[in-house]
Amino acid sequence: MSEDTFGFNELTDAAQDNALETFAKYYVRQFKQDNLEIIDALAGDDEAVAMINQILEENNYLTVAKLAAMSISMVKSCYVKILNELSARFDADGEPVKAWAEWMQSEHAKLPQED
Repeated sequence: MSEDTFGFNELTDAAQDNALETFAKYYVRQFKQDNLEIIDALAGDDEAVAMINQILEENNYLTVAKLAAMSISMVKSCYVKILNELSARFDADGEPVKAWAEWMQSEHAKLPQED
């Protein structure tokens, strides 16, 4: 891959906003499926995850898009903390180099397996 990739904190403000919106929608879908173990383990900030999850739980009747937008407006800093902890890489526009589902699979594969 010849093009440059960036960590979340290396992106421009506009690219960070794009990355944040994409990630929040993915996060909300995972929340609704009770599948946040990988993100939770890698996030490094239990308080940020708990704050996002509380908003999602209280408003779980909303669509994914509406929940993502609402939670970003209420706790954007929590998403930023999480994105800064994850190993995900982005292109210059803030699009993840690996789709979030693919990223999740690769992170899951790195976990120690139980015997």
